[in-house]
Amino acid sequence: MSTVITKPANRTPEAATQVMKFHVSLNVSDLDKSVEFYSALLGYGPCKHYPDYAKFEIEEPPLVLSLKPKRACEGGPLNHLGLRMVTKEQLRQTHERLKAVGARIGAQDDVKCCYALQTKLWITDPDFTLWEVYVLHDDVPDWGEKHKKLKLYTAPYKAFGLLGIIRRAWNNAFGKKAQATDIRSRIDVDEMIPADTCRK
Repeated sequence: MSTVITKPANRTPEAATQVMKFHVSLNVSDLDKSVEFYSALLGYGPCKHYPDYAKFEIEEPPLVLSLKPKRACEGGPLNHLGLRMVTKEQLRQTHERLKAVGARIGAQDDVKCCYALQTKLWITDPDFTLWEVYVLHDDVPDWGEKHKKLKLYTAPYKAFGLLGIIRRAWNNAFGKKAQATDIRSRIDVDEMIPADTCRK
């Protein structure tokens, strides 16, 4: 797999919304370095790349990877996980299944966010991992409704509940920033490499 990096069209590829895809959104400390890394890892450049957001649309494996320049707190850089559905009917069925198991759900209809117009559900799992399940309607030329914070954040906050909101706000404000060097210092590389492995 060779890396193909071209200036992104800042559009979602035409056929990309015809299949269900797994979605991961990561907070990154340096957006441009992260775009460079994930372009090399995935073999493709982003389909959207702005100063405040980047998105990769990968066919194999079916993945939507979003990168947001935000501080990653202890526990890692995960912003949220998600699934992009093909139709609103799939989204409705998912909503019904989640309601049946008592999940905390926040819904948004026709919201502009992340350079796209979407209908979405925000859900938290039992450990407060935030999930976004959505249908992409169209791309838009700006980030979206950042100026309408109440509209933008009401549904995710509803999914978190009061305890989840407090926990996330506390960790974002006061949590220890994760450092790669912290992790490396706790790992004994010699113990991880079997004795019969060739070393340079």
